Amino acid sequence: MREVLTPVPESAGNNLTRGARNEFKRQAFTCLSWSSAIAGTAAVVLWCVRSAVFSHTHHRVDQVQQILKQGNHPVETPPYVPAGVNLGGWLCLEDWFFSGTLGEAVSTGHTTPQGQGACLPPHISQLSEPWPSEGNLTKRLNDSKGPAFTAEAFMAHRRSYIGNADVKAMQELGIKFVRIPITWAAFADALKPINEKVYGSHDPEHDAAVVPDPFYDSAMVTVPRAWLKSFIQKLAKHDIKALLDLHAMPGGSSEGTYNGVWPSLPMFWMFNDTIGNGQTTLRHAGQLVSQALIDWVDTFNSVDMKGIVGLTLMNEPAHQLASASPPWASQLDVLAWLEESSGRFRHSRLPSRGVKLYVNVIETAFHNFDATVGKWWNSKFSSEERNTWAVIDRHHYNAWGGSTCSGRTVSGGAYYCDQPLEEINKTIHSCTESFAASFSNVFTGLKAASEWSLGTFDQARFACTDQATNHVLLQEQLRSLTAHGIESFFWTWRMPYGPTFEPGWSLKSILGKETPSNLPCMAPKISIFI
Repeated sequence: MREVLTPVPESAGNNLTRGARNEFKRQAFTCLSWSSAIAGTAAVVLWCVRSAVFSHTHHRVDQVQQILKQGNHPVETPPYVPAGVNLGGWLCLEDWFFSGTLGEAVSTGHTTPQGQGACLPPHISQLSEPWPSEGNLTKRLNDSKGPAFTAEAFMAHRRSYIGNADVKAMQELGIKFVRIPITWAAFADALKPINEKVYGSHDPEHDAAVVPDPFYDSAMVTVPRAWLKSFIQKLAKHDIKALLDLHAMPGGSSEGTYNGVWPSLPMFWMFNDTIGNGQTTLRHAGQLVSQALIDWVDTFNSVDMKGIVGLTLMNEPAHQLASASPPWASQLDVLAWLEESSGRFRHSRLPSRGVKLYVNVIETAFHNFDATVGKWWNSKFSSEERNTWAVIDRHHYNAWGGSTCSGRTVSGGAYYCDQPLEEINKTIHSCTESFAASFSNVFTGLKAASEWSLGTFDQARFACTDQATNHVLLQEQLRSLTAHGIESFFWTWRMPYGPTFEPGWSLKSILGKETPSNLPCMAPKISIFI
C-alpha cells in the first residue's frame, strides 16, 4: 500500500543549513508579524514559505499545536498533503465548479434544476441562463454556436484549466497520483456498433468532436486521446501516475450533476439506445466504453505505462438509487455490471503490467451496503487479486454528515466553526475513524478513498473556512485513512471559477499555490440567484 501522507519535500525549502534556517526564522517573524513565542519554530518558517497558508493569531496556532499533540499524534510540520488528488472540473464538468461568486450548493440538488453553471472560460465568461450539466451545456452551445465553436471552447478550457505549472506544483508538494475523471466521450468511437456514422466519423486520436448522447437529447465533446496521452507522459516525467476514472456513462449511470445528463434521471441501467436501432442496452454501451479504455491503456509502451497507476471503470455506480422512488435500477444489475467490467480487466494484460483496477462503490446505491457489497467483493475477487491489483474504492465526505459530522456557521451540524479546536478535532476523529475502521473491517485487501475533502457543509456559504480549523481537518482525516491502510485522493486540485467552494475543496488553494484567475465568470443574464 502506498503511503497516504506525504510531507513537504526537501526541495520546498526545508533543506537549509543552520545559518540559512536561522535567516528564514528571522524572515518568518518579519513576514508573519507573530510574537517571539513562536517565531523560532520550523512550523512558522514553512508557513511563511507556503504563503502563510495556515497563519493565524498566536492563540489560534497554539491551539492547533496542542491538538496535534493529543492522542499520541506527533506534531508534524504543516502543511501535509495527500499522496493523491483529483483533477475534477477538467475533463468532466460539474456545474458548481463554474458558479462564479454566487455558488452555494456542493453538487447541485433538484431544488435548483437550472443548475449553477455560469461560465466556461476562457471562451465563455457569461451565458444567457445557467447550465446544469456538461451534456446540457454542450448541446446548447452546439445548437447556438455550432460544433466548431463548441469544440474549440471545450479545448480552450481544457488547455487552460490544468497547465504545466499545475503539474510542477503537484510534484513540488510531493503528490504522487492524480485521479483524472473523464466521460464516456473520450471513447465515443467505441459506440460505432450503435451508429457507425454518428460515432465513427471523427479521428479519436486527434479530433475534439461534438457527439450526441445515445439516449438523451444532449451532447459531449470528445477528448483527443493523443492529447490525453501526452499529458500522462508529462505526469510520468514528474514522477506522478494517473488513475483514469470513467466518471460519466451514456444516459447517466448515477444521480448528480457530473453524470452528463442532469437534471434528467439516469437511464443507463434500464433502457436501450435511441440513436441506433434501439437494440443496444446502455449497460452494454458502457461495457464497450470500458473495454475501449482498457484496450487503449494496454497499447502504452513500458515508458508511457509509468504514468498509469490504475483505472476506474465507473464512478459512483447508481448513486442515490437506494432513495429513488420509483427505482431506476436494480442493485443486482449494478453488481453484475461491475462484475462484468472487472472481468474484462482481469482478462486483459493490465494486471500483469502493474496496472490496478479501482472498483468504486457507494453506500447510497444499496439498502444494506456492508452486507451486500462486502459479501460480493470477497466472493468475486480472490484473496490474491484483492492484494495485488483489485482495489475496493469508496468516497468519504463530512459535508453531508448532518448533525453527526458536519460543521457549520449555522445550526444543524455537529459543531460550529468557531468552537475550540479540540472539540472539532474530536468530532472529525470520530467520524473519519468510524468510516475508516468500518471500511477496513468489511473489505479485505487493497483499499482507497478516491474522494474526500475539507468541506464541512454542502451549503458552502455556511461551511467552515477558518484555516486553523482546516489544518486540523486535513491532518486528522489523513491520519485515520493512513492508519487503516486506505490510499486517498483529495477532491479536488483547483476550482478557480468557484471561489465559494475553494476553502474546503481546492487543495491548490488550501496549500497556498493558487493565484486568482484573471478570467471572468459572471452570473447568467437570467440568474437563479436573484
